[in-house]
Amino acid sequence: MKKKSRIFTVLAIVALLLSACSGANGGNNSGSDTGKNPTQESESTAKPEEIVYAYPIYGNIPTDIQLIEDEVNKISIKEINVKVKLLPINGGNWDQQVNLMISSGEKLDLMPSMGNFNTMVAQKQLLDITALIDSYGQGIKSAVGESFLKGTMVDGKIYGVTLGNGKAAVPNIAMRKDILDKYGLSIDNVNTLEDIANIYEVISQKEPQMSMLIPFGAGDVSLAPGALLFQSNYDALGDGLGVLLGNDNFNVVNFYETEEYKSLLNTIRDWYQKGYILKDAATTTETAVSLLKAGKGFSEFSNGEVGLDAQLSRNTGHPFVTRKLQEPLITSGAIQGLTWTIPVTSKKPEAAMKFLNLTYTNADVVNFLDWGIEGKHYEKKQDGTIGYPSGVDATNTSYGFGQDWLMGNQLIAHVWEGNDPNNYNILAENNKTAPISIALGFSYDSSKVKTEIANVNNVLSQYRPGLHTGSLDPVKYLPELISRLKTAGIDKIIAEKQEQLNAWVAANQK
Repeated sequence: MKKKSRIFTVLAIVALLLSACSGANGGNNSGSDTGKNPTQESESTAKPEEIVYAYPIYGNIPTDIQLIEDEVNKISIKEINVKVKLLPINGGNWDQQVNLMISSGEKLDLMPSMGNFNTMVAQKQLLDITALIDSYGQGIKSAVGESFLKGTMVDGKIYGVTLGNGKAAVPNIAMRKDILDKYGLSIDNVNTLEDIANIYEVISQKEPQMSMLIPFGAGDVSLAPGALLFQSNYDALGDGLGVLLGNDNFNVVNFYETEEYKSLLNTIRDWYQKGYILKDAATTTETAVSLLKAGKGFSEFSNGEVGLDAQLSRNTGHPFVTRKLQEPLITSGAIQGLTWTIPVTSKKPEAAMKFLNLTYTNADVVNFLDWGIEGKHYEKKQDGTIGYPSGVDATNTSYGFGQDWLMGNQLIAHVWEGNDPNNYNILAENNKTAPISIALGFSYDSSKVKTEIANVNNVLSQYRPGLHTGSLDPVKYLPELISRLKTAGIDKIIAEKQEQLNAWVAANQK
């Protein structure tokens, strides 16, 4: 039992990218605070300030982006005299393209950090927005709350705004319900890696053309620091390079040297050798949605609280059921993982903050971004939820965005059919009641070790895709990885993080 517990504890180790993948939706009342201040009233007849609003998209870019942009601008120009250009970027190329845009000084005013918050702060890619929030982000303050704003604070300065969503996300296993039903199987009793493997053993024999487990992102089949799953007593302390294991101590450790990590890699390797994992999982650039939509996969690990099954069913056209695999723990990583930021390339930071505030206070703007145009892309149902209009579904919609977890304040958007209409109230309540990390609010300044971080991340990029999909044998390559991480400077990173954490504890803990 102890061994099983250790294996399962690791299963739940973090993925910052997917920490909030909840597909649930909620209320639709517009907030009254749109970011205006008295000086803006005199600008109402001036030419609108123009900003670029970039975001990753995991699937095909919808054909009706321009229509949505036009509708959003009708509101934003009227309310804050800001005109926005929507810039969806393929999720597989997101990091590369955003870094290129920033380094070349290309116009870019708003963007989510997508798990790279600390790195972007250290590389001085983000603006200090503390004063901007005070001037133009009162609605953000109300929606997010002071404690969560502190989670994106580094050295006393705020560099981002966490997404308005549930922060108590947990790892889930998502499986095709129609396939389970076909063979008389159920997800209801799945609690461990062994339980999951037992289902894979049956389905793989019955459906040999289908991979049992597909990557949720390039080179990752599960969710940990950069891949694997996060556990309820685990805090990645931002970037996963030096973590807390156990919510009862402040000892920063190298996750890649732990027995938990080794055990999990052995399990993933076993699954790969048995043919459960997509063979090219380490190199494929296809998104999870596209793979599932095409019927190439039976399951995936994903992160969320409520409504994840409805989201997957909506986005793929196949029925999915999900099973939570851990208890929640709210960490700074959960707050920083999806963080809206203003990059240093912005020439209109005030206008950017005004629009960002609008996405946290105005439900009409959020619903346009999330769901599109009522009557064309969705319609209201009798129970107050929304769904596709007659004749429209996930395969032919012209705005099947399906990423309501990404755009501003999710908690003021419509509820998609198949979800409990009360889901967003549940998420808000979970934010108040879920256990929190003893290090919540700690953000370390990585500028002193930015060279080591770059070197370590370069090493990880070479080894993690293979190790985290099972195509590399951990018996051979894990010791090699650990050795190269030490050469790259991971011990120096951990020592720096430990020193800063100790100082934070001394200043903040009674």
